[in-house]
Amino acid sequence: MRGQGTWEVWDGRSWRDPGQRNFLGPIRVEGMVGNKYIGSTNRKFHSSSLLALHYLTNDLIIAVDVTLDADTAHPRLRVSEDGKSVTDTGAIRRVSVKKKRFVYQAFVLAKEGYKSGTFYWEVDVGKRRNWILGVAQETVKRKEVVLSPQNGFWAIALADGQDYWVHTDPWTRLTVSGRPQKIGIFLDISAKKLSFYSVHEKKALYTFTFDSDHSQDVKLFPFFSTGSTAIKADTEPLRILCPATANTQQLPCLNSWRTTSPKQQGVF
Repeated sequence: MRGQGTWEVWDGRSWRDPGQRNFLGPIRVEGMVGNKYIGSTNRKFHSSSLLALHYLTNDLIIAVDVTLDADTAHPRLRVSEDGKSVTDTGAIRRVSVKKKRFVYQAFVLAKEGYKSGTFYWEVDVGKRRNWILGVAQETVKRKEVVLSPQNGFWAIALADGQDYWVHTDPWTRLTVSGRPQKIGIFLDISAKKLSFYSVHEKKALYTFTFDSDHSQDVKLFPFFSTGSTAIKADTEPLRILCPATANTQQLPCLNSWRTTSPKQQGVF
């Protein structure tokens, strides 16, 4: 892969060109993406193409195929057969008893957990008035909990269709322009950062920095919620997406796109 040309640096970070280790600034990508040759493009990557930006970090493609774990889902939530969407049914369903199932809050985790590496996924929140997205430690409590880094959750949320929040303790109000319908989430465990982006507007929303609240011996799982169970159910699902490039070629969703360098391995 060769990096040349036109992509903005986001959120003050330096994105390295594999051919020019200290390259800073706009970048254009050509060559291989995963197992697909995308050719050369003079256009910017945009829309869902935060993948193109993050592709340059550690010479690694980090889009991941996130699948929901129905065994963790609150009984009010229905996970699709392919594990790519979750819907609030508004009613408590009869489900099997599982130690890892969330009991009181409308939460669900992904099947895949990560201890090291860099990973990117996108979620279509559509026109939902309530949602919560982020990551959670494998060891989080499954009964009633307060969402905060101290309790093993790093998440942002939309409440009542108008208020955006960062789930710190106490909550932090988040200023967001417009109404993002696709959220990009970038987890960089080695850098101890979790970043959220508005995909269509190509804007950074918020970045967590992991401090002593997270041990790298504990897996982090993508985390999803449809919001409070005290409100009327919104039946529009949360959908997990696979990133695409500006030339409309849909990239294959793989468990991980990464180099063979041992330091990059970390998908379990």
